Amino acid sequence: MAWEILAIWVIVILAITWFVRDEKRRKADLEIARAARYYAHAPKYRHRSAERFDAAPPAPARRTGGLTETQRAFFKTWKR
Repeated sequence: MAWEILAIWVIVILAITWFVRDEKRRKADLEIARAARYYAHAPKYRHRSAERFDAAPPAPARRTGGLTETQRAFFKTWKR
């Protein structure tokens, strides 16, 4: 008899836990849907198409390689 009462309480606790979790999930889904509707229709979040570039992007600036005279002199002092 005691194990039957324990089994009933386990079932009741599981059912209540399941119900609470489902309600939280339902409320979260409704909140996400509300936010999605807002961001989909709010004027400040409307999609603006990107500008089309017909020309290729400009080439990067040419880098001047090599060392300056001061740097060369510094390394020459260390060279033996």
